[in-house]
Amino acid sequence: MLHDDLIASITEWDQSLGGSIEGDTPLITSARLDSLHLLWLLLWIEEKAGRQIDATVIDLAVEWNTVDAIVAFVERERGDA
Repeated sequence: MLHDDLIASITEWDQSLGGSIEGDTPLITSARLDSLHLLWLLLWIEEKAGRQIDATVIDLAVEWNTVDAIVAFVERERGDA
């Protein structure tokens, strides 16, 4: 559910990304997400995790580079993992 919700949100943020995102598609290292998208991603993650996230202490290129990695991050933050 988080996986599909995240892909739908990313597609909503930028229609040109629609249909081209899979669970392992690089989002940050490929520059598919720009700085505004990263802000929206942070807000999405905070909403799903149920708490504020300090993105300055996270290696975004590792923790948030793919949909699968982002979902795993959210699940860890919520205690689901």
